Amino acid sequence: MRSTDLGNAFLSISIVFAFTSILFSNISFAILGVAFATSYVYSYLRFVRELERTDLHIERNILDEMAFMMEPVSITVEVLNRDPIPIRGTFEDLIPDDCVLSAGSNKATMTLPPRTLLKLSYSVIPQKRGTHNIRGMKIDRTDSLGLLSEEQIIEHGSVVNVHTEKRILETARAMAGKEHLEFSGIGRNPAIVLREFEFDGIREYIPGDRARDIHWKLLPKLNKLMTKTYRKEGALPTTIFVDCGRSMRLETGKVAKMNHALDISIQLSNVLISSFHPVGVATFDELRVIGKVPPALGKHQFDKIVKALADVPRTIKDTTPGQVQRGQIDSSKTNPTKPASVQNAGGKNTFLSSLEKLSPGGQKNLGIGLEGGVKETLARNKGQEQLFIVISDLISSRNAVLASAKICRATGNRMLVIHTYDDWYRNQGQVLEVKDAEGLYSNLNESIKLEAALRGSRASYIRIGPADAAPRITRAIRRGKT
Repeated sequence: MRSTDLGNAFLSISIVFAFTSILFSNISFAILGVAFATSYVYSYLRFVRELERTDLHIERNILDEMAFMMEPVSITVEVLNRDPIPIRGTFEDLIPDDCVLSAGSNKATMTLPPRTLLKLSYSVIPQKRGTHNIRGMKIDRTDSLGLLSEEQIIEHGSVVNVHTEKRILETARAMAGKEHLEFSGIGRNPAIVLREFEFDGIREYIPGDRARDIHWKLLPKLNKLMTKTYRKEGALPTTIFVDCGRSMRLETGKVAKMNHALDISIQLSNVLISSFHPVGVATFDELRVIGKVPPALGKHQFDKIVKALADVPRTIKDTTPGQVQRGQIDSSKTNPTKPASVQNAGGKNTFLSSLEKLSPGGQKNLGIGLEGGVKETLARNKGQEQLFIVISDLISSRNAVLASAKICRATGNRMLVIHTYDDWYRNQGQVLEVKDAEGLYSNLNESIKLEAALRGSRASYIRIGPADAAPRITRAIRRGKT
């Protein structure tokens, strides 16, 4: 609690009167000094009491169900004073740090009488993707005499889930009307198809068959009616696993791997749902599944997927300079099973090495979140074929992806791995030395070996960079180029 200018003046006057009464032995000055001091003490005690008995009811509404980065989000706040004492001061709704006020006002300076409602309406523009927390209401209060002031915060939080950019959804909707996703995997039946029925064969006509299915061209040759038969294509329930590990969240170039993976997962989900195929998403890090939306075809399934992806942790800046770190090749020779980009990536090395200590098996535990998520999905849908699409940089989740591919092969399920290749996302245009070029070659060689291992487990594989958009990926899958 602090004194206002008027409160400081009261204290100064009381002290002056006290000294004057002592110097001149004047009782009148003593009485005035005591009066000023008493008024200040009374105001202090009363103000403390008012702060303790504060009773406010706050109701905050986020008017936009789906919020996007760099797009305004409308918010309304209603504050009801349920205390019989009026509240004087400036009311301010605390907006998140990564948001900018764009319209309206989140402040109001007034005296809020008892049983009275204060309404605030404003809009903010989120600057980053992720979860933004509105902490509560801050009130810069003053007492009835204006001698004291205090900053009081009424805790009443609200969460705004912000996605990347609105154009991503617009692109997804446009794609859904043009593209369909067809998985070219092992076996006769494609995992995901646009057609509901496919031609299966010809048999002799049986009364009751549809006339439009009769093969009229065979009538002159066989002298009998033949009818076409069709089989119904079964669309596999599809789960898109998005890697949210630390290596995915590091921003090393203009496009972060994490944000690119989210954009692709949104667009692929909308293409599948628009083609009437059940789809869900799951986000995972090195140790666990963060969030999951089971495959479904409900009316609001796409909205559920977008909201789930909005809860993904934010990207973080990579403080490691340069495109390829010196010493990569030496460390890769020491441990050839680990990609060079993992072994020498600044903060990555410390983070991954700490994970290796979780068990004597060392790196085997890296990415267990994905493996556990795949096993759980298969256990819940025992006997039903599944398709898993994994979007990852295959750094911290490398071994888990390989293990999951083997599980899918053993259980008769399918997997598609979309590899956000780390070197392609790093800043370009730098002059490379010989060791740096050798490091890039070593990384690519490891990636090719990894691709061969995945294909050996009958998993499809696509290597992508920041310039690869979802339309190109869907066309590659549909044409069987995976």
